[in-house]
Amino acid sequence: MRYIRATAALCIITLFTDAFATLLTGLGLKSEDPEKKYKYYRLAVYIMLLSLISVLVGLIIYPVCFADELAAGNRLLWEFGWAYGVGWGASIFLFGAIVLLLCDKESEEIYYKERDIIQDNFIDEKA
Repeated sequence: MRYIRATAALCIITLFTDAFATLLTGLGLKSEDPEKKYKYYRLAVYIMLLSLISVLVGLIIYPVCFADELAAGNRLLWEFGWAYGVGWGASIFLFGAIVLLLCDKESEEIYYKERDIIQDNFIDEKA
């Protein structure tokens, strides 16, 4: 039964790391400075990756260890509950969030990377 506690611990780690990564993403959205925004997003991606690995390890350990106990059971049919499916759904959405954070290039980030070029002849024509 130690695997149940290990799986529960991995799910709790996933919950807290994902909440922290969501907070960092919100701080990145709120930030006006493009460099701070980039740092918040990068840190959020790394923490979300840790969260994804944690939930995937938990989702793999649980059925593998559970299969070892099937021989000791007195039932012929064993099924996983709805929470196992919710865990896989959460991991899919977490993977999607990571991909979206990696692909996110807002127009204001691109705008700050451009250089301002002032043409002298345009200024002379106005004068």
